[in-house]
Amino acid sequence: MKKLLTIAFTLLLGATLSFAQATGGSTDKPAGDKTTTKSSKKTAHHKGGKKSKKNSGGTTTPPPK
Repeated sequence: MKKLLTIAFTLLLGATLSFAQATGGSTDKPAGDKTTTKSSKKTAHHKGGKKSKKNSGGTTTPPPK
């Protein structure tokens, strides 16, 4: 009986989180406020990773002896 309750709770939690993710969660705007503009488009920007620096031509210290 305890396993059945655990499975039911897990399934309910999973369904709740899945539904919240699919609907986008909550918003700051009230439900009746439908003032949206066309200029408020969200654009995805590509974020680059770290760029490796090659030899900059400067002097380096020799390794310790």
